Amino acid sequence: MQDEKLIRLLQTEPDKGMRKLAAKYGGLVFSVIRGKLSSPQFNAEDIEDCAAETFFEFWSCVQGIDPGAGVKGLLCVIAKRNALDMLRKRYRTGGEISLDSDDAPEIADEYSFETDMEKRELREALLRSVNGLGEPDREIIVRKFYLGQPSKQIAEQMGLSVSNVDTRTHRAVKKLRADLTGGSL
Repeated sequence: MQDEKLIRLLQTEPDKGMRKLAAKYGGLVFSVIRGKLSSPQFNAEDIEDCAAETFFEFWSCVQGIDPGAGVKGLLCVIAKRNALDMLRKRYRTGGEISLDSDDAPEIADEYSFETDMEKRELREALLRSVNGLGEPDREIIVRKFYLGQPSKQIAEQMGLSVSNVDTRTHRAVKKLRADLTGGSL
C-alpha cells in the first residue's frame, strides 16, 4: 500500500489503518529503536513500549499530515526521538547506562570472531577510559556522544557555560584518544 493511501486510510478508518501501518513499518520502527536502546539496561518490553508510543504519536498527528507526505521518514524521526527520550529518562533517574552493545544484532555479510573480539576490547577500553575521566567530564562525554545532547543543553542542565562544556569536551576527547592509542598521537 502506498503511503498516500495509508495516510488516507488512517484518517478515515484508524483501526484498519493502524494495523496496516504496523504491518508495513513495524520492523523499521523496531529496528530504529533497538539501534538506540541496544544496551542491556533495556529489555524487549522497553523496546515494545517505545514502539507503541511511536505509533500512538504518529496516529495522534495523522489528521494534520498531508497525504502526500512520507510515512517512513516521519516514523523514523518519532521512533528515534522516543528512544533517545527513554535513554535520557533512564540516565536522569540515576540508572546506569552501559556503552556495551553486545545484545544488539549485528548485520554483516561475513562474521569474523577476531574482528568481533577487537571491537569488544576497544569498547571495553573506551568505557574504562570514559569512566576514568572523573566528573564532570565523564558526564559531559556521555551526554554529548552517547545521548546526543548539544553543548548548549548540557551547559544548561549542568550549570556550566557552553564554552566550558566545549573546552572540557575537547580536553576529554584528547585524553581518551591518548589513553586508547597509548599516547602515540
